Amino acid sequence: MTLSEQRGLLAAWLREWRLEQELPPAEGAADAKPPETAADTAEAQAPDRTVRATEAGLAAGDIVLLPPEGSGPASRPVYVALLRKEAPGQWLCAPFSRFSTPATEGEYSTGRQYAPLKVVCAWNAGAITADVLCRGWLTGRLGAAELKTVSDFALRRRAELPPSRRGPPLVHPLDPRHDYIEEERTLWFDIGGNALRPAEEPFVLEVREAQSEYAADGDDGPPSGDGGPEGGSGSDTGRQQ
Repeated sequence: MTLSEQRGLLAAWLREWRLEQELPPAEGAADAKPPETAADTAEAQAPDRTVRATEAGLAAGDIVLLPPEGSGPASRPVYVALLRKEAPGQWLCAPFSRFSTPATEGEYSTGRQYAPLKVVCAWNAGAITADVLCRGWLTGRLGAAELKTVSDFALRRRAELPPSRRGPPLVHPLDPRHDYIEEERTLWFDIGGNALRPAEEPFVLEVREAQSEYAADGDDGPPSGDGGPEGGSGSDTGRQQ
């Protein structure tokens, strides 16, 4: 991915983030429903009909739509992809992003047109119990190649996602994506009364050192999103994902 492409992705993500920040707080989350139209179902690459998830029917690659629970990120309907069965009644899952643009190098663009299924947060994979999954709906499946790519990254079998499908790197300690990451990590604690658990070894997200590739003419400010993202001198400190 070229520097120009990274800048474009970051600018697109920042627009979505800032628009969300400007929206008034929701008074209450509506009950989650499966895609209601044939077009939505097709875009989500769902089976012929969307059905309630059952423990016996769950399989690696399934995409499950969970209803709103708790607060924070979990107060919206959340799609998760099942990566593998960890133990009886427990699955390793990766949630889909609430944004249509991958935010970091740990997020994978699926290429789907259905907005809620455009980006998988492979960095945020964690364990989820089958009883929580059975509150939701089976809405589709990851392709075999997608499942392998996301699973390999989530299970630390490979260090990077494909450059053409991942988001831009973090280059500044004041980047608003750090706030996004911290918010999304709480997903595992908000849904189902701690029935979801984050991965035991969260990813460490490095912040690039001085003179990052986003620096321009000595500017060392954080990404602005106005007229294209800008970055600058980083830090040797790290952030956890």
